[in-house]
Parts: sequence; C-alpha cells; structure tokens
Amino acid sequence: MSNNSIHNDPRIKRTLNLIRDAFISLMDEKGFDQITVQDITKRAEINRATFYRHYQDKYDLLEKIVDGMLNQFQSAFQLPSDFEVHHFVKDYDTPPDSFIRQFEHIANHFQFYKIMLGPNGLPGFSCRLETIIRDSLYRRSMIAQPIDNQVVIPREIIVRYVTSSHLGIIMFWLENDMPYTPKYMATQLIRLHGFGSTYFFKDHA
Repeated sequence: MSNNSIHNDPRIKRTLNLIRDAFISLMDEKGFDQITVQDITKRAEINRATFYRHYQDKYDLLEKIVDGMLNQFQSAFQLPSDFEVHHFVKDYDTPPDSFIRQFEHIANHFQFYKIMLGPNGLPGFSCRLETIIRDSLYRRSMIAQPIDNQVVIPREIIVRYVTSSHLGIIMFWLENDMPYTPKYMATQLIRLHGFGSTYFFKDHA
C-alpha cells in the first residue's frame, strides 16, 4: 500500500493515532527506556501484528513521531519564499502569521510537546526544536539587516540569544498549561523580538 493510501485511509489513520497517543501517554508515565511494544499495544488496544505492520520497533515509532511533528513545526514557522524586509511587522500588536501558526501547532499537540520538553522527554529533542527556531530566526535577521557591519552585536550572538528566549517562552506556556491563547503568545513574543531589534540593528533606513 502506498504512503498516499495510508494517509487517506481513515481506519489506518485512526490506528496510527491510537498508537501515537498510547506511546506519548506512556512516555509521560515512565519515560522511553521503560516502554515496551506490549505496553503500547495494550494501551492502544491493538494487537502486536497491527503495530509491526506500521513500525519496526519502538525506536522506529519514536523517530517517525518526532520527525513528523518537527516537520510540521518547521512548516508552521517558516516564512514564505518571497518574504522581503518590508513585510516585517511594524505594529508589535499584530504578530506575523508564522508566529501565530507555531503556537497553534503546539496547542494542537500540547501533550506531545509538554512531555518531550519535560523530565521524561526525549534527550536531544529540545536541541532539535531549538535548531529549527534558530535557523528561521537567522534567516529573518538576514532579511531585516543583511549587512553585518550594521549589526551592533555579532549576528550569531543575537540569534542564539533570541532563540533561547523564544524557546523559553514556549516552555513557559507549556509548563503552565497554556494559560493564554496562541495569538496572545505570538503577540508577546513579537513584542520581545521588537524590543531587542532596537538595540541589535543600526539605523539602515
């Protein structure tokens, strides 16, 4: 069966979602190392043959879930290919769509991100998420000011600082069970980015 058929078959999609949800809940309870395939199939209420029809083992399952989720996050956060400097937000009460989309994506997969970034999460997951954020913010910084000598602080330091703050805001939101809406969080985040940019970039108008 082709990948398209798998994605379009509602029964298979339901089974994959059951496996994913069972796996994530078990991660929260006891961490990845202690989980067995039997644990997953019992929680998902499927047989082992069904599990092995889709995944080689729990490592394959973990890899596919994480890769799929991070690809979705990257897609939500990326800029359009024709994005230019005049598209940057001037009104810091109106966050860009990409900032709102990233929080909406996280909200739609709240349990996954809270667990993966928590004490029973996957080692290295936060680093992978941070890399996606850093690469996107680096590109944005190059669009905002492509001339290095017009940057007050070395660009690599700026991007690393802003990336850490960006990820920290996401983790705050998750740790507190999303007390604010995605749009509210996106607005606060773009305000923080805006405050920083007044110090980072020389006037290049």
